[in-house]
Amino acid sequence: MNLSINKNSSRLISLFWQSLFIVFFLSLNTFAQTSTLNFLYVSDFGGKAGKEQKSVASAMGKEALKINAKFVVTGGDNYHDNGIASENDIRWKTEFEDVYNSTSLQIPWYASLGNHDYLGNAEAEVKHTALSVRWKLPSRYYSQIEQIDSINSILIVHIDTPPFLIRYQKENEKYHVAEQNTKLQMKWLDSVLSNTKATWKVVVGHHPIYSAAPKHGDTNELIENILPILTKNNVKVYFCGHDHILQDIHTENIEFLVAGGGAKFRDVSESPNVVFGKGSLGFLSLSVTPEILSFRFIDSEGVILHSGNIKSH
Repeated sequence: MNLSINKNSSRLISLFWQSLFIVFFLSLNTFAQTSTLNFLYVSDFGGKAGKEQKSVASAMGKEALKINAKFVVTGGDNYHDNGIASENDIRWKTEFEDVYNSTSLQIPWYASLGNHDYLGNAEAEVKHTALSVRWKLPSRYYSQIEQIDSINSILIVHIDTPPFLIRYQKENEKYHVAEQNTKLQMKWLDSVLSNTKATWKVVVGHHPIYSAAPKHGDTNELIENILPILTKNNVKVYFCGHDHILQDIHTENIEFLVAGGGAKFRDVSESPNVVFGKGSLGFLSLSVTPEILSFRFIDSEGVILHSGNIKSH
């Protein structure tokens, strides 16, 4: 009888450990399925360390801490007026390091170039990557892959929009865009988007494809050259700035998120495709899972002005 009891006890113990292992495995699998990647987006934040820029920086620091942001993406005009002079310019400290000094913002900043960056030394912003712990601009256009979980990822493609604009081409002595080959960039963009296995594909550019604002508005050169590539490759989101507004436009099965309120703001206009629009300082807070990309427009006081969800399929 004792032998029978021992055998039954062994079976019970074995079943207990098997059950515990299954529960543990299922919990890990559930965690993987609900993993979330959080980051911030801001554009036109070159504010010469002024009050407006600092107020947005403060709000960004609080939001980054709240969501445990892994990185920041920028949409260009990192230095307003005439851009930056060199990779060692003192303004890197006074207008970037000293302004975005929250502990939560000591994370990678993946930058893009805007027209004001081109008015200065755009290549200096690329070169500064080698001198900075957090500034990431390896070339004028590039892509980054970020893991959401062990299986799913998001591809973030940074394009270089100033060279596409005819106005800048005509004023090459100011903008220095003539040496940039837009056809080569378009070919590269299509290749990167076509060959990725990422769950999400999003694109960042300084100039809006669509924007309802009296100052700038739609960019015809990007509608003609970039939009067909995004549509063909099922890109879900296009992030931009240039217009100093906060705006959500949905059309062409793409969400066009304008967040150019990093240091100043202007008026917005009405349009049938505008889901939300406001002339306000602010930035975007984003959370990505394998199924949903959630975005929140947040102003310099930390108030959520508008939010939305985009499905991956």
